[in-house]
Amino acid sequence: MKERNAAAAARLRLVLVGAFAAFAAAAGLWTLAPLDRDEARFAQASAQMMESGDFVAIRFQDRERNKKPAGVYWLQAASVSAFSDVEAREIWAYRIPSAIGVVFAAIFTYLAGRRLFDARTGMVAGLLLASAPVVAAEATIAKADGVLLALVCLAQYAFVEIYAAKRDARGKSIAGHWTAPLLFWGAQGAAILVKGPIGPMISALTGAGLFAAERKLDWAGAMRPLTGIFLMIALVTPWFVAIHLATEGRFLIDAVGGDMLGKIGEAQESHAGPPGYHALVLWLLFWPAAALIAPGLAQCWRDRHQWQVRFLLAWIIPSWIVFEVAATKLPHYVMPLYPALAIIAARAAVAGAAPASLLRRGSAMAYGGVALVAAGLIVALAALLSTDRPLGLFIGLAGAFALAGLAVARMFWMGRAYRGAVAAAVVAALYAWTIMGVVLPSLSDVAVTSRLSAALEQADRHPARDGLRPVALAGYSEPSAVFLLGTETKLTNGGEAGRLFASGAVSAAAVEARQMEEFTAQAGENLRALAVISGLNYSNGQAVEITIFVPNDAP
Repeated sequence: MKERNAAAAARLRLVLVGAFAAFAAAAGLWTLAPLDRDEARFAQASAQMMESGDFVAIRFQDRERNKKPAGVYWLQAASVSAFSDVEAREIWAYRIPSAIGVVFAAIFTYLAGRRLFDARTGMVAGLLLASAPVVAAEATIAKADGVLLALVCLAQYAFVEIYAAKRDARGKSIAGHWTAPLLFWGAQGAAILVKGPIGPMISALTGAGLFAAERKLDWAGAMRPLTGIFLMIALVTPWFVAIHLATEGRFLIDAVGGDMLGKIGEAQESHAGPPGYHALVLWLLFWPAAALIAPGLAQCWRDRHQWQVRFLLAWIIPSWIVFEVAATKLPHYVMPLYPALAIIAARAAVAGAAPASLLRRGSAMAYGGVALVAAGLIVALAALLSTDRPLGLFIGLAGAFALAGLAVARMFWMGRAYRGAVAAAVVAALYAWTIMGVVLPSLSDVAVTSRLSAALEQADRHPARDGLRPVALAGYSEPSAVFLLGTETKLTNGGEAGRLFASGAVSAAAVEARQMEEFTAQAGENLRALAVISGLNYSNGQAVEITIFVPNDAP
């Protein structure tokens, strides 16, 4: 009877984690416009795969996009084919793989936490991971990172099962002598197809960390490395051979030499940061766990001789050092290490802390401080970037989150860590819905591309909707414009846009003010201004004013 009740409770917790992760992942899924620049490039490249029928080469318009393998593009194409169509350019359909990836990441984190410690720890870890601001954000962005997170969590969960079988006999391993190794190596192959070597690197460094701590590899044989490596190679080789032939070897040169190794040696696209950058932003990006990270790490230090703790530290420390040393730094780079941190934080929550603990109280204050910053961000965004909703709404929302954050901080201060962790996850998930579902979609100043597309559609001059020739864009070359307006969109300068307009090669021209003189010198007399779109190009921080021109005789 006890075993049946425990199994039922475990299934209930798994369903709870999955449902909560789905709720957090859906924040902004349908409400956010296509984001520049990476999301729009991913989505546009996936759209071109469907338009061309070429699922080997990756292109953005007529340029090769030799950065990441094709795995996520295939998933996005499958999602669009199932739920939408390529002509509709509905960005939410391209985001579904990321959202599903985050849901599975939370589930695998729960399973790993349960195997390492207990079901309550696993459940809290899954809730904390799913509600972390960076994770909830990546679930809403059509890129590779949400899917990569799921695959890393799957591989590490399988690694936990294999490693645990050599350290204790508690509980049942995942069924089958080969199940865990096949899951491990299959996840590695899939991770390579999604984002290159990052997934295998994390698992390899985990293994290296365990060996450094223990000086033994008794778990390595149970991984079935010969069969596993063969499986991994079999998964990745066909596409890599095909893309090598299709690009005459340029993909590997650009992806490995230009993209991956380039990020290690120097900061790309101004994404620089000093060593310690990821540790500094951790408290913001993993806000629901902010009060538990330091107590959890202190608890790990006390219990560092336990094999469960060794595994989690081996998961985190070596890879974290790599990401800190790399010159290019983006906040989401260390996200595949957050599941281990979530389990550490959840363990601290389940264990509780002494009421007089200075570390616990300091951590509670840190959580409360981040909550106030997060609440202030709501008002700051609305005040600085004009909104189509009353400012009072955002002040009210900010006040509600400030009070909720302080209430949760008080739970941590008083030692009610378990309840505080669950409450922190709920507050963070609701905050994600507020930011991505209410605040950001209402900021008209940054919705330049969406307003441009809407103006053309309202005038029945949209090339993707009305069967017209493409639009020329002068002085505004954001990828989201190509995604919304169509693959044939002309990204050019004012003079060339004017020549295209005068020749009738384009049905409209959208010209930024800085390019206006060159455009009018070439466009001729047969033009009229359809609309003026002003706002902020948040990708480069520049104010823009774009005038849409159509022929005088256009309906």
